Amino acid sequence: MSELTKVLTTEDFAEIHIRIPGDKKERIKKLIENMLNLADVRYFIRDEADDGSVSLEEIFPDLHAGSAICGLRYREEMTQAQLAKKIGVSSRHVSEMENGRRRIDKETAKRLAKILNTTYKVFL
Repeated sequence: MSELTKVLTTEDFAEIHIRIPGDKKERIKKLIENMLNLADVRYFIRDEADDGSVSLEEIFPDLHAGSAICGLRYREEMTQAQLAKKIGVSSRHVSEMENGRRRIDKETAKRLAKILNTTYKVFL
């Protein structure tokens, strides 16, 4: 009976790190890729700026400060009307902020933060 074992994929590979001027990056990267392709070598190029992470904006392109109001309001089990009354604005005003159609000024952000138990910076 044979047993499958996991072999590290880096076992037969060498890593090469180079530092080059930023304005030459694309040209040198292309030259290295061409050279490796001509030599029929498998490769992976990782740019220092590419840490593999994805920004929140890439995942949620429509995300804005108003999204936080909606989520925090939901957490506090509060309607738009209830929140509006507590911060001294109209329900329409809250709706417009939640939908990104109205800018949230610093004073409103502070009132929201107090009622929604968070920091005002979430809304700016």
